[in-house]
Amino acid sequence: MRGARTRNWLIRAGVACLLVAGCCHDGWALEADIILPESDFSPQPIQLTEKSGHQAEAIARYLQAIFEEETEGPDKAVETKRKVLLADPTFTDLAVDVARQYLRHGETTEAITVLKDAAKASRKDPSPALALAAIYLRQLQKPDFAEKYALQALAIFPDDASPYVLLWEIYRTTGQPQKIEALFHRARKQKEAGALFWIELAELRMREGPHNGTTPNETVVAGILPLLDLAVARVGDDAGTTTRIADCFAFCGRVERAVPLYKKVLDRHPGLAGAREKLAACLLRSGDTTEAVKLLEEIVRANPLDLSAYDQLARLHLSAKNLPKALTNLRQALLLAPSDPLRHADVVRFSFGTGDIRGALAAATEAEKKFPTHVEFTLYRAMALSEAGRHEEAIKAFERAYVQAANTCPDLLDSDFYFSYGTAAEQAGQPVKAVELLRKSIELDPGKSARACNYLGYMWAERNENLDEAEQLVRRALDADPDNGAYLDTLGWVSFRQGKFHEAIGELLRAAERVPEPDAVVFEHIGDAYEKLENPVAAVLYWQKALHENPASKSLPAKLDGHSSHVVQQPKPPGARGQP
Repeated sequence: MRGARTRNWLIRAGVACLLVAGCCHDGWALEADIILPESDFSPQPIQLTEKSGHQAEAIARYLQAIFEEETEGPDKAVETKRKVLLADPTFTDLAVDVARQYLRHGETTEAITVLKDAAKASRKDPSPALALAAIYLRQLQKPDFAEKYALQALAIFPDDASPYVLLWEIYRTTGQPQKIEALFHRARKQKEAGALFWIELAELRMREGPHNGTTPNETVVAGILPLLDLAVARVGDDAGTTTRIADCFAFCGRVERAVPLYKKVLDRHPGLAGAREKLAACLLRSGDTTEAVKLLEEIVRANPLDLSAYDQLARLHLSAKNLPKALTNLRQALLLAPSDPLRHADVVRFSFGTGDIRGALAAATEAEKKFPTHVEFTLYRAMALSEAGRHEEAIKAFERAYVQAANTCPDLLDSDFYFSYGTAAEQAGQPVKAVELLRKSIELDPGKSARACNYLGYMWAERNENLDEAEQLVRRALDADPDNGAYLDTLGWVSFRQGKFHEAIGELLRAAERVPEPDAVVFEHIGDAYEKLENPVAAVLYWQKALHENPASKSLPAKLDGHSSHVVQQPKPPGARGQP
C-alpha cells in the first residue's frame, strides 16, 4: 500500500512540475527537487488543452516508469514506457530505448512498430529512422529496407556522419562499391559540416583498407586524405578530434602530417593520455630517433610505470643495434609485467646477445621457476650454463629439457636444439654424444646445417679424427656461406691436419681476411702452418698477433719460447706458395 501511495505522490508531483513549466514539451527533463508531504499537497482544479493533457499524462507515466525501473527492473518498466509513447509519440529517445529493450527479448516486430510510430510523429528527428535501418540490416538482413530508412535519416540530417556510416555498411555488405563512392561524393558537398563529421568519414574509409595494422594501399589513402584536409581546416583547438586526425595521418603513412598535429595537442594539453607515445612512434617511423628517444625518456621520467614507453625504447635501441640499452628497458618493462613469459624470454635472449651470460642465466633460472611448464626456459638455462663453463650442470639441464619437450612440445626438438645440446656435450668432454647430437641437427634441417657441419668438422680436426668426412662437412658449410671466415679457418685447419700445409696457409690467410674481428685462433693456426712450411719468422709474427688478441693463452708462450731466436727478425713480404 505504501508503494502505491508513493507512486501516486510521484505522479502528482510530476503534474505539478508540468504546470509550473507551462506545459512546455521541453519539460521531459524536469525533476522534482523538493517534494512536499502528501498532507500538504492540495492541487487546485486545472484546465488543460487536449495537447497539454496528453503531455501531462506522458510525463506522469514517464515518472512512473522511472520508479518501476529503479525498483522492479527495466522489464517491468517497458510497458509503462510504451504507454508514455502512446500519449506522446514524439519522445524519440524513449522510443529508441523501448525498441532496444524489445530487441533484447527478441521482440523485433514490437521494436519496429515503436520506431515507425516515432518516425511518423517526429519527421525531423533522424534517430528512429537510423534505428530502423540498423534493425533491418543487422537483425533481419533486409538491406533494401535498411537503405530506405538510412536515406530518410540522411535527408533529415545530412551534416551528421551516422547515416553515412550505416549506408556505407549496407553498400559494403551488398557489394555495391559504386554506391559507396557516390555516398562519399555526396558527403563532400556538405561544406558547412564540422571537423568531427570529416574525421568520422575518414575513419570510415580507413575500414576499407587492410585490417592487420599495416599502411593501406595508395588507392585507399587517396580517398582518406581529402577528408582529413577538410577536418584539419575546421578542427580548431579540439584536442580529441585533432588527435584522431593525427592518428589517421599516421595510419596512412603520412607521419610528416601527423607529427605537427600531435605536437600541437601536446603544447596545449601536455598531459593528454597516449599523445606522447603516438608522437614518439611517428618520430621513429620518420627516422628521427634522437627526438623519439628524448620524448620517450621524458615519458618514463614523468611516469616510471609506463610500460609501453619502455617497450618503445627497447625497440628503438634494438633498431639502432644498441643492445645494452635495449636490454635495460626490457628489464624495466619486465618489472612492470612479470607475469608475461614472453618478456622473460626477451630478457634472456637480449642478455645472450650482449654477452651477459650471468644475466641470461639468472633470468632463465627465475623464469623456469615461475613458468615450470615452459620448456624453453629450461633450454635457455642449459645454454647459459654451457656458456658459463658449467658443463656438467648444462648437460643435466639439456637432458631435462629433452625429456620435457618430448612429452609436451616435441616441435622444440629441432635442429637448433640438437646443435646447442651437441656443442654443450663436446665442451663437457663427451665427444661421442656430441657427434650423435650434431649429426641429428644436420639430419633434421640439411638446408640450414652449415654451422653444425662446421662445428663437427672442426671438432674432428681438433681431435685429428675422421678428416676426410670433416673436409666434406666444412665444404658443405662453405657452399652455403663461401665468405664465412670461421668456416674457412676450419677448412684450413682440416688441411693442416691432413698434412696439406700449402693449401692450409692459403685457406687460413683468406680466413683472416674474412673474420669480422682479429681472431686469436686464426692467427695461431696461420703461425702453426708457417712453422710446418719452415718459415719461423712468419710463424712467430702470427703467434705474436694471436697472443696480443688472447693474452691468457697457455699454448702460445711455449711456441714463442721455442722460436725465441726469430722474435727480433722482421718478416719478409708475403709471397706465393706459403712464403710470408
